[in-house]
Amino acid sequence: MTQTVSLSEVSLMEVLANKEARVKRQQEWLKSHSLPLISFSVNMPGPVKMSEAAMHIFNQGVDAVIDACDSHGWTIVTRQLLQEKTGPEGVFVVDAPSASLLKLAMMQVENGHPLGRLMDLDVLGADGKIISRQGSRMARRQCLLCEEDAFVCARSRRHDLQGLLGKINEMTNYG
Repeated sequence: MTQTVSLSEVSLMEVLANKEARVKRQQEWLKSHSLPLISFSVNMPGPVKMSEAAMHIFNQGVDAVIDACDSHGWTIVTRQLLQEKTGPEGVFVVDAPSASLLKLAMMQVENGHPLGRLMDLDVLGADGKIISRQGSRMARRQCLLCEEDAFVCARSRRHDLQGLLGKINEMTNYG
């Protein structure tokens, strides 16, 4: 995959517009394939979403998704990998026995891969419903910098952006 790195900042409006386009694309894929799908993006804090670190995480994640599906004997029917200014993202349609099993496999990637904490691997059932960590009886993710709930830290802006990016650069060997 040719890598395009754009160190330009994105606005909240661009992020929200991209999220809306992603949801529309997911719905179209669900209608045309009637199988569960994986929606993959990179957890990258701050206004710059497309960087060398983000692409490294994304490439590692794509390989991990493929390996996880292969190890379970599931076929990736089709996939689309995008490099947007708002960050790299991918969608995979997977012929798996159930969306719940697919979610468990993706949580194993998120929990077991050295960069898994930086990967957002959402699973949608063929019915379009998101299979959540909580629904799978898994704890919410921990913060990169402390042992607290990542959602709580992000909402309260407990940690500064430079500290978070420094940790990501340390984890990816960039920076």
